[in-house]
Amino acid sequence: MITITDKEKCCGCSACMSICPVNAITMTPDSQGFLYPAVNSQTCINCGKCEAVCPILSPTPEREHEQEAYLLQHKDSEILRDSTSGGAFTAIAKSILDKGGVVFGAGYDEGFRVIHKYAEDYESLHAFRNSKYVQSDKRECFSEVKGFLEEGRYVLFSGTPCEAEGLVNFLGELSGAEHLLISDIVCHATPSPAVWQAYINLQMKKNEHSILDFRFRDKAKFGYLYSQFAVVRDKNSLYEGIETNMFLRAFFSNVCDRPSCYSCKFRKRYRVCDFTLWDCWDASQFTHDSRKFDPNAGITRMLVHSERGRKILPDVLTQCTYTRISPDDAVKYSSREMFCPVPKDEERYRKFWESFSDDPEGTLRRFFPKTAKTRIEALLRRIAFRTGMYSFVRGMYKKFFGERKR
Repeated sequence: MITITDKEKCCGCSACMSICPVNAITMTPDSQGFLYPAVNSQTCINCGKCEAVCPILSPTPEREHEQEAYLLQHKDSEILRDSTSGGAFTAIAKSILDKGGVVFGAGYDEGFRVIHKYAEDYESLHAFRNSKYVQSDKRECFSEVKGFLEEGRYVLFSGTPCEAEGLVNFLGELSGAEHLLISDIVCHATPSPAVWQAYINLQMKKNEHSILDFRFRDKAKFGYLYSQFAVVRDKNSLYEGIETNMFLRAFFSNVCDRPSCYSCKFRKRYRVCDFTLWDCWDASQFTHDSRKFDPNAGITRMLVHSERGRKILPDVLTQCTYTRISPDDAVKYSSREMFCPVPKDEERYRKFWESFSDDPEGTLRRFFPKTAKTRIEALLRRIAFRTGMYSFVRGMYKKFFGERKR
């Protein structure tokens, strides 16, 4: 029987719930909104499958293997504009749909709660394209993946590294099926669904329920290099940068992440998936042929880990402008994001959650207010962008400050 006594040892992947042969496990939210397994001791038969399938209790050893690395930018301008970075995920997904397959990813339900669901047509891929900086509810999707595989259909599962390992453990021998593909990301961390809900509540009150969508990395106003959080309304949509949007500030402050993220066991180079996708802010770091890319339209960095991935790679590359790069270089320029868990300020973390438990919406206002300083920062970013200096300023900041944090 799986029992969570240390919340740092549960990533919320839901593999334990999915594997239970008697449905004795439900994923239940705690006071922070994160899902944890709750076991019905009257139903449990103590088979031990839940513990054996847990990617933290039963981790997969990291094994070095052959990799390929690419920079990609989708050729379809509409897909590229709709994607978080370069649209590589859509290219992989289309290859699976072309085979009559099914694609799993993170999208919204009708109340903007982040959930995992599947798509069987090209139009439905829109729901998965933009980033969701919230931990999703996987619901029954692991069992659904298994069901489709057993039917012989191609399946693409997209998720965080811990979700990918949880799925592989759950599937067992079926994880080696030729018609399965898994794509993960270089993950910052998974913030609280409860904090996300508090932010939604604030926006709904402010906008009188006229909201059509939330987009975490929208390129419509300034493009990829200064992508913004967009509250899409029936008219006069709201765009905010990282300086002023309270949810993005909460996300990047690392104050509301899942406890397991602070000691993440899945930040590594060699992974159980077929593809790893993440941002590329400066293609010139990797190639002398960077002029083939539009830097402000978005570029994806991609590691290919497996023979399964290499088999569909030609289909993916034909949809994109691309260049092949060194796998060593691909990870070298993102070593902190690839290998290091997010830091935790214990005192700020404690104060945030103590306040949040009493007044969720007020806590967001108090901890992440709009001030003269944040407004000036936003103004300076916009000026730098409009004068063509933004890429230079961003690069210099990363060089002199980003490197010190590693």
